[in-house]
Amino acid sequence: MWRELIEKHTPQARFASPAAERALRRAEETLGHLLPDDLAELLGETDGVVDANGYNLVFSVEQLVQGNLEMRTYPALKRLYMAFDQLLFFSDIPGDGSLFAYALVPEGRPDVFVWDHRTDGRRCVAPSLEHFIEAWFGGDIRL
Repeated sequence: MWRELIEKHTPQARFASPAAERALRRAEETLGHLLPDDLAELLGETDGVVDANGYNLVFSVEQLVQGNLEMRTYPALKRLYMAFDQLLFFSDIPGDGSLFAYALVPEGRPDVFVWDHRTDGRRCVAPSLEHFIEAWFGGDIRL
């Protein structure tokens, strides 16, 4: 389903091999929380998606874990921004520095947020990963 949705908008997207179930479980253990269902499903189809321009539409499991751990623990970021413990970053904005994330609280909500690195603002941009992908390719996400 996820590959078809993305290919509908950008046939040049590059897909990785599916993430192994044990890699997804290890990511959850390392991060200390479950992955949202739709993100886990997407990663189960393809371990990350790179668009035609070489930008990460969805991080691989390794990038997701490494990036989130860095955002949550890097001392300079802790001094500059509110805590990131309640966000799960999964995509970036090409050339901007802002990131897309799920809010982990309240638990089970599939909303996608954008974190603005200039203002530390966090704003909902889509009610689900599917809507995020549709809106991103449709040019409907306003930063």
